[in-house]
Amino acid sequence: MRFRLTVAALLVAWSGSMLAQKVTTPEELDKAMKSVQKAMQATQAGMKSGAYDDARKNLAVIKQMMDDSREFWILHKKDDAIKANQEVVAKLDAADKVLSASPVDASAAAAALKEVGGACLTCHKVYRVRDAENNWVLKPGSIGG
Repeated sequence: MRFRLTVAALLVAWSGSMLAQKVTTPEELDKAMKSVQKAMQATQAGMKSGAYDDARKNLAVIKQMMDDSREFWILHKKDDAIKANQEVVAKLDAADKVLSASPVDASAAAAALKEVGGACLTCHKVYRVRDAENNWVLKPGSIGG
C-alpha cells in the first residue's frame, strides 16, 4: 500500500513539473495566454454557478501560467510587464483568499475577480492586441527585434 502511495505521489509531482514550463518565446507566450483565457472563462463560469472550488482550481491554473510567463518578460527586459505580471499574481492570491472563505461572499469574490481582470488589462494595453479573428496576440514590435 505504501509503495502505491509513493508511486502515485511521484506521478503527481512529475506531471505537475511537466505543466510548469518557463515561457521564453512569443509562441509559448501566446499558448500560455490562451490557457489563461480558457481558465478565466472557467473561473467566471464557476463563480456564476457557485462552484467556488472549481473557480479556485482555475485561478491556480492562471497563477501557474503567470508564473511561467514571467520569464518571457525577464528575457525581454520589460520591467513594466514584469511588474504587471506580479500584480496579476497578487490579485489572484487575493481572489483565492476570498474564494477560500466559508461561506464565500459572492460580491467580494466578484469584485476580486474584477481586480484580476483589471490587472491583466494593464499588460494587455501595452503588449497585446486583437488579431483579425479577434484573438489576443502579442502586439507586433512590442518586444523589439
